[in-house]
Amino acid sequence: MFVVVQHPFADMREFVGVATGRLDRPAWPLVEANVDFVRSSGLVRPRRKGGLSEWAGEETYGDASNALRFPDRLGNIKFGPTDLQGSARSAFRRFYSEGRVARVEAGLRINLAESDVEQASAASWLKLVEHCVGVPTRVRGSDGKFKDVALLAAGRDLAAHYLRASTSRKSGVQPEGWWFQPATPAIVIDRWPPSQAFPRVPHSRVVLDDPAIGMLFHASIQFGAQRCSTWWLTGSGKRPDDVRRLRIHILRLHAEFECLRLVLTAIRSGRLSVEGKLNVSDAVQDYLNNNIPLMERNERYGLSQSPIFEAAMQATGLALGGASATYKLMRRQIAVKVDRIVRRAEATAAITYNISGDQMNNTIEMGNVSVTGDFNFVTAKNISASFNKAASADVNDVLKQALKTLTVEVAKLVKELPPDDAETASKNLEVLTSEAVSRKPRKDWYDLSANGLLDAAKTVASLAAPVTTAVKAVIALLA
Repeated sequence: MFVVVQHPFADMREFVGVATGRLDRPAWPLVEANVDFVRSSGLVRPRRKGGLSEWAGEETYGDASNALRFPDRLGNIKFGPTDLQGSARSAFRRFYSEGRVARVEAGLRINLAESDVEQASAASWLKLVEHCVGVPTRVRGSDGKFKDVALLAAGRDLAAHYLRASTSRKSGVQPEGWWFQPATPAIVIDRWPPSQAFPRVPHSRVVLDDPAIGMLFHASIQFGAQRCSTWWLTGSGKRPDDVRRLRIHILRLHAEFECLRLVLTAIRSGRLSVEGKLNVSDAVQDYLNNNIPLMERNERYGLSQSPIFEAAMQATGLALGGASATYKLMRRQIAVKVDRIVRRAEATAAITYNISGDQMNNTIEMGNVSVTGDFNFVTAKNISASFNKAASADVNDVLKQALKTLTVEVAKLVKELPPDDAETASKNLEVLTSEAVSRKPRKDWYDLSANGLLDAAKTVASLAAPVTTAVKAVIALLA
């Protein structure tokens, strides 16, 4: 089994409009293998199996073994619970960049007993991954000194190190941390050899099921304090080159999306300017104009990209609080693209599975609102599906907003209900939403579901009023 942890970064130095002291070399992605090097990190090396013609910069990487260090005698460490335990056979640490989008990827190849694999539950696999991404590492910080940190939590220190390592000491520039920002990490778990599929982890979604390539499913998981996007890939063994290509595509797309998210956040906060006809403004807008359409394509480089992009977007979102007046300063055609992708991200609900020691629960995220509780699979699925159905429905905006508000209030309600009652309430919500967005809502059906929600709300005094108000608002619009 391979476990790859990716820490993506947005390198915004070409957008800031001031002298950054950035070194001329390596000039990613146009680097010279075995000649260029990253200070206090390692030599630029060619990728053994080569890159991909579709993605610039994938044929070379910077050796990151001097920036991120695994423990001595890594092979002696036991990873996983007692029923699914393995050891690391090999490891790598690599720095990739194409200029604006950079990333560090650290991988572990874990040897497992096949007898354990056949019996292991989804909970055991999650524990195994938790141990892998929590392996202690030593990372060079902004002062050049090593700091002890878990692998999954190393993003901030790695960003500080690479910003420092790529800034000229003679320039006299004190770089600002936001110029090279860490983003939400991603994890790719690749089952190899492909003798048996992974058991589905809770609240995951199938993204790809191809007999020749294998199955890919995705889950948003929070390990302790760190949320990440996790991709579980079981190759079929028939086309290993396509499996590798898919893995690179997932990792690259995640990094591209995270960079876009951080650029939009910097624009909204006023750190990046899109005003006027300055060169820096043009550079930011050109980046947005070129990259948003690429990420929105249904197919890219022969792969069905849309489901991968949707999963990546839901995992980390673009929760920017709605349209920003700052975006209106952009060229009109670019502002339209930005508004479209932000609204698309905020109009989806996603479920994050939280793991902290022996405690496990989940968070339902609906636009800018999050509700955390011990929801079972059916309850969480009904609530997220109701929100997504309302958000994407072809109905007037007033009804759409009323349904989304109702979904949020019901999510808060079911958190306080016993599991069976919570599931029943979520089913009533799903039926009411389905009827409300249909061409001919059936009054008997939506009235019955509405009454069920009202009865459930009466059992939780603190939520009775907001749920009742939200239900009556929807019914009034349907009358």
